[in-house]
Amino acid sequence: MRVVPAKNGWFWLLKGFALFRKSPVMWLFLVFTYWIAVALLGQIRYLGLATSTVLLPAFSVSFMAMCAVLERGGMLRPALLFSGFQNGLATLIALGVLYLLSVVAVLGIASLADAGALLQWVFYGQEPPQEGLRDGSVSRALVFAALAGAPVLMAFWFAPVLAAWNRMGAAQSLFYSFFAVWRNWRAFVVYGAALALAGLAFITAVTAAAIATSGQVEVLRFLGLIFTMLTLPTLFASFYASYRDIFPHARPGPGRSAVECDGPVAAPDSAILRREGRPPRRAPAGSERFDRKTLRAVRFSGRRFALAGRVLPCRADR
Repeated sequence: MRVVPAKNGWFWLLKGFALFRKSPVMWLFLVFTYWIAVALLGQIRYLGLATSTVLLPAFSVSFMAMCAVLERGGMLRPALLFSGFQNGLATLIALGVLYLLSVVAVLGIASLADAGALLQWVFYGQEPPQEGLRDGSVSRALVFAALAGAPVLMAFWFAPVLAAWNRMGAAQSLFYSFFAVWRNWRAFVVYGAALALAGLAFITAVTAAAIATSGQVEVLRFLGLIFTMLTLPTLFASFYASYRDIFPHARPGPGRSAVECDGPVAAPDSAILRREGRPPRRAPAGSERFDRKTLRAVRFSGRRFALAGRVLPCRADR
């Protein structure tokens, strides 16, 4: 973990957009697929929203893995959308449950200001009453939710990827994530300000479109959909950029496996190599590979890999 300059918050978004530009079509396809899956889960009353929230950490690791693949020159594939479920799933599910409970707690605190109108809006889709909008109680509830939710967001910002790639437990990943964001608050302020400016630009564009089209709802909805589809990949990729910037010495395990693994290299079990019909390849002493099945790091000692397993399929560093 390191402390980065404030300007890096802006660079995270630029890096996110650069990763999006490497494979925009697949990015849009994968984000749209995830969006549809969440929408379908949302049709299940009560259980659907809870399930999508619990699975959010695992899917966030999947999007991080996509960024790691692109960063190493690989190609995105549909299977990467579920790559976050392959490593540390129990910890990620635990984080999802904790996140769900945290959201409920935050909305419960916000209910002190609006008698639960915001909570019913989020969980049941019931729009706040007009009197709540007029007297400002809903606005106060949003302020309460923002203040109470900030520590939750800090704790969960890096927690999923730290749990999946850095082998941390749920409590340890939340601890490291919270203090990583705390120590880099200047960069996150710049990052948030850049996002706010982007949102302001979108509101301005929508207002101009509403005036030009005489307020046609279909046009406004279409613009909102296009903006969301184009910004979500950049936003997801900026999470990865912030992780790699603040944790520069961390090795993204699933991302490394996904991009580097496409053909057998070596394995300690010669019988596996005989069945595969391929001789083992030499690798420099001290080099590392990642097992496709277990995603465990194995270190090459010069003659054999330190951990037994299947043939390790890697492409880079040859």
